[in-house]
Amino acid sequence: MDHWLTAQGRSPLSPSELVRDPDLEMEVRRAVVAANTAVSQSESIRTFRILAHPFSEERGLLTPSLKLKRKAIEKAYAAEVDALYH
Repeated sequence: MDHWLTAQGRSPLSPSELVRDPDLEMEVRRAVVAANTAVSQSESIRTFRILAHPFSEERGLLTPSLKLKRKAIEKAYAAEVDALYH
């Protein structure tokens, strides 16, 4: 995210500030719209959340071979996942 902020000529923000940044959300939304043009509606991204921290092995969300630990992710982000459906 630091790279994105620098490219935008913006001052550094904390992760909690960055996830609520309207410019970042617009940038991600544009990327999602572009990606959705390449897939069917059933495969499309309909909603998303920007998370404050990347998935990492240190946070227990990736294996040493960088595979997702789905159960750990579901537990760590249960509130965010629930919010996607309500």
